[in-house]
Amino acid sequence: MNRFLLSGPEGHPFHPLLVPLPIGAFVSSLIFDILTRTRAHGLPYLVDGAYWLIGVGLIGALLAAVFGLLDLTTIPRRAPAFATALTHLALNATAAALFAIGYAWRAGDHVELDKTRWGQLALSAAAVAFLLAALWLGNKLIHRHRMRVTGHSDHDERAPRRG
Repeated sequence: MNRFLLSGPEGHPFHPLLVPLPIGAFVSSLIFDILTRTRAHGLPYLVDGAYWLIGVGLIGALLAAVFGLLDLTTIPRRAPAFATALTHLALNATAAALFAIGYAWRAGDHVELDKTRWGQLALSAAAVAFLLAALWLGNKLIHRHRMRVTGHSDHDERAPRRG
């Protein structure tokens, strides 16, 4: 099948369309984790909700990663955007791995707990930090390197240079 059909038409790629789901789910799970620590007796429904949000985020991240990898194949290896894209990929992979570890850790007892464990909360906070750094680089790929925005990118001689 044609890569163009799989990754979206030029200027309208699927990868940026898919990333809000995992970002929103992961950040919301961290907010739920923090909120469980604000009450003396906890908020057990938020502990359970955070678990399910992480699961949704992992599925969304996997789907977004497929289309992100397709976009990565369009960047010439010598273009300045390529190094940025590889770092973006590594940060996202690290965040997803940390969330997967947290998801597995929570799987056995997320229904019984009134509060998210401190270690689980710390793991989610670290994962969100990696996710935010990856998000910043993703925006750099779009806005500075102009990847897949108008049909021209930083490796195209016709594209105007931006600082």
